[in-house]
Amino acid sequence: MGLSQTQALLARLFTDATARRAFFANPEATAMGLGLDAAEARTLARLDRREVESFARSLLGKRALDARKATPLTARALGDAFDPLLFEAIEGAPAPDRHRADAAALAALLASRAGEPPWIGDLARYEMAFVAAARPGAVFLLRRFAWPVDDLSRKLMAGEPIGETAPRGRVGVWWRAPRGRLFWRLF
Repeated sequence: MGLSQTQALLARLFTDATARRAFFANPEATAMGLGLDAAEARTLARLDRREVESFARSLLGKRALDARKATPLTARALGDAFDPLLFEAIEGAPAPDRHRADAAALAALLASRAGEPPWIGDLARYEMAFVAAARPGAVFLLRRFAWPVDDLSRKLMAGEPIGETAPRGRVGVWWRAPRGRLFWRLF
């Protein structure tokens, strides 16, 4: 096996918890099943599990930091629950354009389940609309929200308590001409 294949295998061990569990359950057999010869498999089997897990946690921490940058209001609203929910949403190796993909996976997870607070899925989708609209080129996005995401985001940015919030639908529009300025509006 060449250097690039060995690096790819190590990257998979560091980023994919399922592959890591399988590897440490039977290191040599798993390594050989992934294309290493017997000598390479024995060498890889000597990896220290604690060190691999520690490095994997540091990579997850970096991914969480990037996702927090993409969805700061969702992170603020979720508090300590942000990281565990993110890690649930991003099981497996990172996708291309990782920070956006990880934040989008969290937003999809939050939107797919009844959460606490009940508006958190809409808030995450609202922030992801800005992330999607930041792509280069022309943009036209239309999003529907069940909750008053504009009011929620204003309160979160100001550090005010959210309090009781009733569902009040909103429709958001984001648009930009090629190389133009981004405009957005909630109705």
